[in-house]
Amino acid sequence: MRMMPILVAVLLLSTITLAFPQQDSSLSSWTPPSARKAKTPFAPKPLGGDNIFKGEAEKWLADAIVKLEVGFLMPVNDKFVNDYVSQVGNHLAAHSVTPTRQHQFIATNDLDPNAMTAGGGRIYITRGMLEQIESEDELAGVIAHEIAHDAFGHAPRTVTRQLFWMTGIRQVKTAAEVESALTKLLAEYEEQPVAAFGESFLGFARFNELEADRAAFYNIYKAGYNPRALATVLKRMEREIKKEMGKDYDWYQFIVLLFGSHPPTPQRSMAFSWESNFVKMPPDVRYESAAFNAMKARVAKLPK
Repeated sequence: MRMMPILVAVLLLSTITLAFPQQDSSLSSWTPPSARKAKTPFAPKPLGGDNIFKGEAEKWLADAIVKLEVGFLMPVNDKFVNDYVSQVGNHLAAHSVTPTRQHQFIATNDLDPNAMTAGGGRIYITRGMLEQIESEDELAGVIAHEIAHDAFGHAPRTVTRQLFWMTGIRQVKTAAEVESALTKLLAEYEEQPVAAFGESFLGFARFNELEADRAAFYNIYKAGYNPRALATVLKRMEREIKKEMGKDYDWYQFIVLLFGSHPPTPQRSMAFSWESNFVKMPPDVRYESAAFNAMKARVAKLPK
């Protein structure tokens, strides 16, 4: 969700094995909402595209990026929180456009409100985002957005394009070659910083965000959550930005429109409203979840 430097639209990663302290973290009381059986013919479907990171190479890419972004991936020191996030994520994944794909859901200790993936079924949501969301529906919306990025191969397809444009690389055969290619790509962007602005201006990342938004809308709808929830999260974050920016907010919006990796929030909200014309929308209520409340309480007690 956040805008990342250079490996820009590459939203983040990992294949590392995470160890958590053993503790009583039963989530036996958690039950998901009832799934909806309604047809969703207008839900987007993954399409083919230029991607040199297929199969095992997608895992190599995630491994390579984790070495570059390891500082963002420290897990929260609470097994209950991670188990809960995983259960919600797995419920969503079972109702996504790739229901048989294996996923891994991890809550990180980063205080910035964010969520991310680099493909391979690995989804990360930060402690900062967990602190900000106000219902399980909102959590579902954030996770579903990242599941969609993963399902549509946005991260590996973005790196494929960037490697070709910046380095001419069109093939990788080993994990070592992937790591070497990424290192070379970063070096090229450091030498040619204007290239990152050029890619942002062309809008590839913004298109990916809108595609992930659409897929997330239908994913949370089918999984039984309120599809209005993701728009609620975006609007709340936008209000915080506006409060922080003050009189500079209008200029900020103009820059986002031209160069942002994410579309302006009003555009994304309008897109959600449009999709709501094609399904029978539920009442505007949120799913009551005792496990969500327990997660929020535990996150609030984590040391800063």
